Amino acid sequence: MADDLEVAIIGAGTAGLSARAEVAKLTDSYRVFDPGPYGTTCARTACMPSKAFLQSAHDFHRRHAFGDLGIVGAEYLRVDGARVLEETRLLRDGLVDGVLESMKPWRETHLVPHRAAFSPDGTLRAGDLRFRPRATVIATGSRPVVPEGWKEKLGDRLVTSDGFFEMGGLLARVAVVGLGAVGLELGQALARLGVDVTAFDPAPSIGGLTDPDLQARLRRALRAEMTVVEAQAEPVKSDCGGIRMEWAAGDTEVDCVLVAMGRAPNLEGLGLENLGGSLDGNGRPPVPAGRLDLPGTRLYFAGDAGPGPELLHEATDEGRVAGYCAVRGEDAVFERRTPLRMVFCDPQIALAGATWDELEHRTDSVAVGEASFERAGRMRLQRGSGGAVRIYAEKSSARLLGAAILAPEAEHLAHLLAYAIDRGDDLKSLLRMPAYHPTHEEVLRRALRAALELCDIDAAELEAIRCKDTPVDCETGRG
Repeated sequence: MADDLEVAIIGAGTAGLSARAEVAKLTDSYRVFDPGPYGTTCARTACMPSKAFLQSAHDFHRRHAFGDLGIVGAEYLRVDGARVLEETRLLRDGLVDGVLESMKPWRETHLVPHRAAFSPDGTLRAGDLRFRPRATVIATGSRPVVPEGWKEKLGDRLVTSDGFFEMGGLLARVAVVGLGAVGLELGQALARLGVDVTAFDPAPSIGGLTDPDLQARLRRALRAEMTVVEAQAEPVKSDCGGIRMEWAAGDTEVDCVLVAMGRAPNLEGLGLENLGGSLDGNGRPPVPAGRLDLPGTRLYFAGDAGPGPELLHEATDEGRVAGYCAVRGEDAVFERRTPLRMVFCDPQIALAGATWDELEHRTDSVAVGEASFERAGRMRLQRGSGGAVRIYAEKSSARLLGAAILAPEAEHLAHLLAYAIDRGDDLKSLLRMPAYHPTHEEVLRRALRAALELCDIDAAELEAIRCKDTPVDCETGRG
């Protein structure tokens, strides 16, 4: 006998919890299905522990600037790798506890701690329980992609982000396979903590950064700290007890392989075909653009299991929209926020709005303005590394379309630009903002001005001169 439900929510991660919050506003006839572990991927293995680990690495790396700052004794600092990982786990566990605490009011009555799947008759089974939901939000999350046979070949010498923070200490030599956000952040952190890192990625663009000018800058920065091999490598067990990574032009010995080749949605075995659902060649549902539900069904997909970017703020939005529409029996049609992506390596990568690969076929109608952080006043004061910002604008109107930034603290400029894109701002309106001295916003203003000069619009002379830099060159000391 199956119990009727208004809404079933499969998955208690960020998207699933967001969906539950919306569903619970209208009905108590819902259940959340998840066998655990609980606490969201972000808090347990992704966003938060990786940033805590990175903070230790970036702070230790900062010692190289101490001499220029008049701080002595940097040569005596050392890394306790086991302690770094232990402190990361302590912070991680506190964050997970916060998520579990927020689940307390409904966990005993509405959480089903079993894996759920649809039977041929359309009922949803979970352990010995059976349900017949009117609508279902599928927020089952994702898992790291690992090439076939690697787990069997490498055993405990293979790690992914799911198990990285459980390591007892840092090994001497690590191969990082894949230089997306996870590979870049953890790979650079390991290198800054004293690990010999060899990173492999044959893709022409790493870190999600498609702008060729910034991509070249990024690779130069990384190669100063680790070995970057632009090739696919194959691991082979070594006679010395380690792992030999082999590629067409060479090989190297490592103690561990960190696989960071992306994530795959956890959708297999759900029985979606029993409700008219299906998966494409990438294991994802063929959800039309601009919506979260499969037409002809009441199946809603959110978070890493859905069609959108695998980002926490997107998962939160998708979960809330899916829950709102599922409990009302509506199609989940919605407009996404302005795209915003970041990678917290150093220098940071930040993308707002349209990206280079989306605009490069429109070079005749797009103005690109660039400014470098290399000699910027704030950068010199911080004794930091450089970078650049690239602004993309529509030539005919000077409307801001997108931006790519490779620079320390790029996250703040990217938020500002994403907001401006969402408002439909043009370069002239952005140049009316004050730029305090000395800040990174001064560099942004130069990039905006460079892009505006390439646009097909005139700027009032008075406004144009107000947007110029100060006659005193504070960066070089010349006046």
